[in-house]
Amino acid sequence: MNHLNNIQNDFFNKLKQIQDEVVNVKLCSVNSEMEGVLNEVTYETIYKIMELLDGYNTKEYQYSIIEKSSGDTINSDIQLHDVCADYLKSE
Repeated sequence: MNHLNNIQNDFFNKLKQIQDEVVNVKLCSVNSEMEGVLNEVTYETIYKIMELLDGYNTKEYQYSIIEKSSGDTINSDIQLHDVCADYLKSE
């Protein structure tokens, strides 16, 4: 697991919470055997969004995520897409 500061850690925990909520809501309406598929789909979606923010697939754009109260840039010293695997389920 990458060494993250508290703001970065909170950001990825919030992403994990979003994934868990989306999977759990969907599981209420489908067979529980779908959990792995749903985790994989949500993981890949979030991972691709993090690649976009990191500017991984394009040299034209790279985005900064700023925590408003402190003004700290969450992704100043990390690649967001690299940290996803430490927090999100991908089964």
